[in-house]
Amino acid sequence: MDQFQADCEERFGGLLDDISNWPLLRSMYFEGDGAHQISPLLLLFRSSKQGNANEDNAANRRMGELFASLYGDFKFTSEPQNQLNFLEQELISVLRTKLCESPARVPAKELSYLPYLAEAFKEDLTFLANHPKYLTTELTNVLRQYAFAFCSQLALSVTRWAEGAPQTKPLYFILDIEKSSSERAKPRDLGYKFLSAQTEWLFPLLSASEALQDAAPVLPLWQLYSEISSANSDEILAALNEYNEAFAADRKLDFTGAQDNIHSAFGTTMTLAKAQFSKGNGERHSVNQNYVRDLERKIFGDFVKSRGRAGNVLELNQDQLLLLTNLAVGQREKLRFLELVKEFERRGFYFDLQSQQVLIEFYERMGNVDRMSDSGEAVYVRKTI
Repeated sequence: MDQFQADCEERFGGLLDDISNWPLLRSMYFEGDGAHQISPLLLLFRSSKQGNANEDNAANRRMGELFASLYGDFKFTSEPQNQLNFLEQELISVLRTKLCESPARVPAKELSYLPYLAEAFKEDLTFLANHPKYLTTELTNVLRQYAFAFCSQLALSVTRWAEGAPQTKPLYFILDIEKSSSERAKPRDLGYKFLSAQTEWLFPLLSASEALQDAAPVLPLWQLYSEISSANSDEILAALNEYNEAFAADRKLDFTGAQDNIHSAFGTTMTLAKAQFSKGNGERHSVNQNYVRDLERKIFGDFVKSRGRAGNVLELNQDQLLLLTNLAVGQREKLRFLELVKEFERRGFYFDLQSQQVLIEFYERMGNVDRMSDSGEAVYVRKTI
């Protein structure tokens, strides 16, 4: 960025009648975050790989791999087009002189665990590309939402490896503008406490999945099981039983004996993977607890709120709701309310009927609703951009 600023100063030195005006431009675009707001192209400066040994950068790379697995081989058909003023046009032209063709993209290290969420992510990227200013201002919040959606839906799906490709799992939120109550069954039973109970399975089962594979890309656990079970090989069954017995002996775990079918043997592998992190296993238990604690604090934290007697709940504030609404409506001009709710659910955000009524009232106050009747069948919601 320092070099880019110097190049821009040189360019404007040849354009300005009075170079003493440069400090004003520098304060506008380079003192603070102004330059990054011009165009998505300027966000390239935030993809620097400096200081890879730093733990935070390692975490950033891991998050990058998460999003890379979501967009897969997705490519924009055209570059996002901003409406730039004459100053910004010069800044972008300076940047273009320094751009070169990137090397071939390295394939993702792992395939997307949640294909339905990956499709929604690609649709939302396409929508954002058509609204570049919205993309630059909301990109961080979009990534926060998708990090939450991916990790929460993964936690709800990871133990269901025998069911095939995952489908969206119910996870209920309330809105910050409505009252909470412990009497509301779905937010109570399929909300924060339900999600929190599932997170303890994530690290053990995903670690087991990687341990069973020695080739890239790493297959999702459900796909790995599908390929193993469809092969229905006596050799694979014997190898799984041998692995389970050795694993149990190494970790000093109870071993129930060899299984006579692949489903049971694979299930034993997963049970042992979880058991090694159970209470009483000292350092191993603390490793998984640290993983769960960081997940709840860094990924789930923006969406978990304490609501008095109702305890912790999953909650969306108005800014998060409007972003989710705009993404769900996407390229369309407006969307019928019931279809909008389905798009929310495809992205991992569920609302009970009481919250849905509050949603409609909120949209009406915002003025982005066309109501054809009193039922949700004939209520249409527009984007706010």
